[in-house]
Amino acid sequence: MSFNNSKQIVMFVIAFTALFFTACDSDDDGRRYDPGANDVPGSSSTAPLNETFEVGKPSSIEEKVYIHYLPWFSEGEDGNHWSDGTKNEPLIGYYSSQSWATHLYHILLSSAVGIDGAIINVRTAYDQDSFESFIESIKRIDDIYPDFKYDIAVSYDDQDATPASAIAEFTDLRDNIIPNTTHYLYKDGEPVIFIWNYDGFLTSQDYRDVANLIFTDNSPILLKNELDLGAVPGDFVMNSIYPWVQGWADDGSNWGEGYMSWFYNTQIDFKLNNKVEFVTGAVWPGFDDRSASWGQGRWIDRRNGETYNDTWALINDTHPGEVHWVILETWNDFNEGSELEPTSGSGNYQYMDLTTEHIATYKGVPTLIDSEKWMYGAPIRIYEAAKLIEDGDRDYDTYYPVLETAIEHYLKTNGQAAYELAEDIIAGV
Repeated sequence: MSFNNSKQIVMFVIAFTALFFTACDSDDDGRRYDPGANDVPGSSSTAPLNETFEVGKPSSIEEKVYIHYLPWFSEGEDGNHWSDGTKNEPLIGYYSSQSWATHLYHILLSSAVGIDGAIINVRTAYDQDSFESFIESIKRIDDIYPDFKYDIAVSYDDQDATPASAIAEFTDLRDNIIPNTTHYLYKDGEPVIFIWNYDGFLTSQDYRDVANLIFTDNSPILLKNELDLGAVPGDFVMNSIYPWVQGWADDGSNWGEGYMSWFYNTQIDFKLNNKVEFVTGAVWPGFDDRSASWGQGRWIDRRNGETYNDTWALINDTHPGEVHWVILETWNDFNEGSELEPTSGSGNYQYMDLTTEHIATYKGVPTLIDSEKWMYGAPIRIYEAAKLIEDGDRDYDTYYPVLETAIEHYLKTNGQAAYELAEDIIAGV
């Protein structure tokens, strides 16, 4: 081997070693890997700043997309529900469902990919507290952009429900939740309530009776995840029905195609025969409860995104223009492996990319996600900056106004500016 070749090898080893230790230093400082933004830095040019609010801008488009949202997590790997076992880890780590920094991250990212709001699952007192804190968190965005549009609705978990508990929940919703926010979901002038059904508890008629008892001025729109094959035309005990994740096979190959085809054909027929007022669909990326403490070994293989694509195809290709609302199942059920929220590891934003593409097709609108992916990279930096402020590691009075400016830039699709401002907070500049 020549001296020159030996010298080149030595220089390569030195450079590689320096790069390795730089990467280790980056890991050691607690920063989370963020491929969306890591694709970008190094660009010498900055896009001109947009001055128009785009994320969360009110829209007259009737087609709506909502996430089913689980609010039952407490911070840390040993926290509530995280300790029950998960298939994946969130990109932002094992977060708290009662953290306003967490809420900002979820609201901003989901809104940017075209999602219209969150249907928040409530069963326990902890869930209820998380639901209420989510409402308070969205007010932080209202302070920046008062016209920010992001709907919130409750999904009452029917497990252990009784007529008395339903009356108490509906009364609290009427008296303490809906009056405290401008973001509660309404349709045709009436509040919307979702019911997640369990066999053996309350019936559809039970919930309609409670709704009519409590909401005497405007009876709510009710949706349930189970078709009532005995529905009577014009009664609208449930105003609409939405499908829930189904399809199990030992090899994970059954993603629910037969069930979904039957469901859409039946519900569209219900709509034509005045048994429901509108048609609600659903999509899912997969399912896997084999890591959960309560798991039943149920598995739907994600097939590298094809399961998600196939569930969307039933809406956009098979039944175009016939499905009025779509529920994404789920945003963050990490216990049962149906989450769309970005996860740690490779392919973090795969399902955000797919979601923004499918929603753009469904609504017939362009996506707000920039080709450089700053609109993916910025929310995680906003989360990290907000968490430092929330935890008292950055002075609130000094840094919260900077965070608000970062969020404002994000809402105006200035992803790079939002990212850099959040970086300043993280660095303590």
